[in-house]
Amino acid sequence: MTGTRVRILIADDEARLVAVLAKVLDEEGYAVFTASGGAEACAIAEREQVHLALVDLTMPDRSGLEVLRTLRQRMPAIRVLLMTAYASAETAVEAMKQGALDYLIKPVALDELKLHLRRAVAELSLEEENRVLRDALDRQSGTDAMIGASPGLNAALALARRVAESAATILILGESGTGKELIARELHRRSPRRTGPFLAINCAAIPESMLERELFGHEKGAFTGADTGRPGLIEAAAEGTLLLDEIGEMSPGLQARLLRVIEGHDFLRLGGTRPVRVLTRFVAATNRDLAALAKAGRFREDLYHRLNVVTIALPPLRDRGDDVVLLAEHFLRGFSADRGRRMDPLAPEVCRALRTYGWPGNIRELRNVIERAVLLGSGTSLNLTDLHLQDASSPSGPAQLAGRTLREAREAFERAYLAEALRSCGGNVTRTAERVGLDRRNLQLRLKRYGLKADETP
Repeated sequence: MTGTRVRILIADDEARLVAVLAKVLDEEGYAVFTASGGAEACAIAEREQVHLALVDLTMPDRSGLEVLRTLRQRMPAIRVLLMTAYASAETAVEAMKQGALDYLIKPVALDELKLHLRRAVAELSLEEENRVLRDALDRQSGTDAMIGASPGLNAALALARRVAESAATILILGESGTGKELIARELHRRSPRRTGPFLAINCAAIPESMLERELFGHEKGAFTGADTGRPGLIEAAAEGTLLLDEIGEMSPGLQARLLRVIEGHDFLRLGGTRPVRVLTRFVAATNRDLAALAKAGRFREDLYHRLNVVTIALPPLRDRGDDVVLLAEHFLRGFSADRGRRMDPLAPEVCRALRTYGWPGNIRELRNVIERAVLLGSGTSLNLTDLHLQDASSPSGPAQLAGRTLREAREAFERAYLAEALRSCGGNVTRTAERVGLDRRNLQLRLKRYGLKADETP
């Protein structure tokens, strides 16, 4: 393993054997930890994050097979070799079924032990190389929502990467167009289910009766026209990930069925009598406040708590500061390459307009704005007219704010108001504070909150 000293645990109640093996393996270059019983072995392995374990099959407090099961459950990548003085075919079969690398007969032949350990280290090194390559490919295949360095986006990405390897249900919150599906794909790409399917369905775009069939499938004859049986998306996404987008729009009846699947991992197709068992990972996304809906009785509270194991909140584009410019330049490069046009970097006045616009449609709207500008614009650079952001100086009219909460509308107005005041005062914070009736410190805090920078606003 590159740059890592392999950590190995020896667990046996024969103190003399443990001492001999520890000395030999230390001379071989391993970092060695020892335990005299099964419980101690499990505690050490977890605390020290060992890579390999050499475990006696028969110990007073806990058998080697019990230790093997515990270690494999807590650390799936660990390699375990069992030692026994009483080998049998049944022992070997059970050890392999439980995930043992192999088993050794006592007295342990040191050359055989060293060979087994070298093979195990080679396997671990190969897995590490594959993990590094996967991470590199993930970085190369970064998506639009992943572009940026704002604190809100970084926090969402960090949380997504922390929970990706788990089987926990994830709830993604954010306004329309903030990249909720792209975060769900990131979760899938970094999970152990990455080789399985990733499927997504918009619960708000499909009538209830059709949505039920799409999710759960049906048997032949379940309804008029059902000439053959068909699996639903839950079944099709088995061993993979299913994104339930706009789940806040799902009917109470379907919510109850979904809760049963998430908790029990089985369901009946429409018209079916035999349960279908699945190990699908569910990711839910919504632009609505599910907690408020549950409190008001418009969303099942038990389903909300089951979905809300981990919540990832995506910030709106207007709160991501300079990310809007980074995204715009990314879209500009892509669309200009598609059209065979050579485009100059975005001009300062264009960047200012992009920063101060409210972006009610978030990343999706920005993408459309840049695509339209490249298609309809002329020359090698984009100007303010190409963007067609006529209301860029006041992105807070009633039409733009429709669909937002009162708090979101108030914040959008305040951001646009301060941006315009700052621009009209030539970027001077003191003059701007006097104009808007705030003290300088309060204004600076608000500018920081909204990602507005005085030195970039002439």
